[in-house]
Amino acid sequence: MKRIGFGTTALQEGLSRGHVDGIGVYTKNLWGVFAATDQSDRFTRQAVSFGRNNRSQEANELLGEIIYLPPSYTIQAARSIISGKPFLGSETLEREIDLFFAPDHHIPRLKHKPVIATIHDAYPLIYPKLVSRRLRWFKNKAFKYASHWADHIITISEHSKRDIIRYFDISKEKISVIPNGVNPMFMERIPEETKESVCRKYGLSGRFYLFVGTIQPRKNLSRVIEAYTSLSPELRQKHPLVIVGHYGWGEEQLKQKLESLGKTDTIFWLKDVTDKELYAILQSALAMVHPSLYEGFGLPILEGFASQIPIITSATTSIPEVAADAACYIDPLSTADIAAKMEQIAQDEALRATLIHKGWQRVQHYSWERTAAEHLKLFRNYL
Repeated sequence: MKRIGFGTTALQEGLSRGHVDGIGVYTKNLWGVFAATDQSDRFTRQAVSFGRNNRSQEANELLGEIIYLPPSYTIQAARSIISGKPFLGSETLEREIDLFFAPDHHIPRLKHKPVIATIHDAYPLIYPKLVSRRLRWFKNKAFKYASHWADHIITISEHSKRDIIRYFDISKEKISVIPNGVNPMFMERIPEETKESVCRKYGLSGRFYLFVGTIQPRKNLSRVIEAYTSLSPELRQKHPLVIVGHYGWGEEQLKQKLESLGKTDTIFWLKDVTDKELYAILQSALAMVHPSLYEGFGLPILEGFASQIPIITSATTSIPEVAADAACYIDPLSTADIAAKMEQIAQDEALRATLIHKGWQRVQHYSWERTAAEHLKLFRNYL
């Protein structure tokens, strides 16, 4: 039985703060699907985490026994970059595992066991101003340096692969593209009474435009709001704008504006939505608006397709690779274009029906089971 050390640091951090982001979703879904392959596929998992400040009851229940490598990853990486030595505790870890999988950018330097790491995208190096200022310079330098500690790199789109080759100076032969999957829960149809109950809880009525994601500069929410407020009052009354997501960083003025919204506004900010409520909200929406400035993949697009709603999204980076002809594309830098497509979607029922059909067909190509199987196939090459 081969034992995979499975990096869970970012997932545990997300669980401890009550918000799991895109990388956490990737990690959580692969962890869950790998559970089904334990024993039957001659692999078993072992959760590994850097530092001891991210423990929570939910993490313990999900992950079971966890190997902790103190101190924090940042300290470990800095020490290894300076000294050229493996991470502290690596000898103990290497006795327990046959391979280490780093799904979350926390890539350790090991001496005797192979390391396979997922680099989701290169945007911290391409657009450093779209990354939090906290330790930005060191984190970017360490990220690029640590990527070369891995024996092989997984990424989630051909677009990300091209960026990683260019900005990380990694050869194409060392990189495999394995697309993300989509949780089948998004595909299950929610009863009308459940959707009505959830919408009533949050004061939502009618069919609304929906934005889902962490509020940070690259998600481009400011332009969505600017575009939305340029629409006619009649259209806004009929179709509110609903924002689902926690505040991240770098959008203080926008945060203050959202927090000051009154009951008469047609913009709603929902911070603490459960997974089940999100499924209901998605299936109640008129359309999802996803105008991101950069995506290594764009997981919310698949979730929108699975929920059978039209998607308005950026014609940039990896997004067309994922969405193909199943989305309504916009220039994410043009508020006029965003507004025009929002109005078009609201008024053109035939277009909505076509996009919903194409999106549903498109999402059938993606599953976490398929994604996990491709990971395990790659792992076998190093065991």
